Amino acid sequence: LGSVNATDRLVDLCRIDEDSYVLDVGCGSGVTPVYLAKKYGCDVMGVDIMPRMVDRARELAQQKGVSRRVEFRVADAQELPFDDRTFDAVITESVTAFPEDKQQAIKEYSRVLKYGGYVGLNESTWIKTPPPPDVVDWATRQAGAAVSPLSQDGWVGLLKGAGL
Repeated sequence: LGSVNATDRLVDLCRIDEDSYVLDVGCGSGVTPVYLAKKYGCDVMGVDIMPRMVDRARELAQQKGVSRRVEFRVADAQELPFDDRTFDAVITESVTAFPEDKQQAIKEYSRVLKYGGYVGLNESTWIKTPPPPDVVDWATRQAGAAVSPLSQDGWVGLLKGAGL
């Protein structure tokens, strides 16, 4: 699914640098926001739907000495608590496959993105469309019932549907 190389690729594609303000949706324990702040010198807002993960992320940022560059909040991807046009880049890594209303989540990414900004998704994707039902059943059991990967065309369609 992901790796530091995949994160670096998102950074490159989203043109993230020291002047960027980045939103990491589904930040979990804060590994990516802390990494971005340390390696790229940017400011990062990490959000996660689970308060326990946000607490762990804050602890990690404190331990790694980047708490001035990184902030964390509890938030749902489908209803982000930020003003329009706030962030230079919005990224997700294995997160947008989870919300029930993926289109709404991506519309939220677009809403909080500054004009000329970038949305970068590193998400589970079906390579063959449509996959056989037994493959879907197996993948659902492995990843959990909440995960719903899309094809590349499906992801692109959601991005276009959000005006991106």
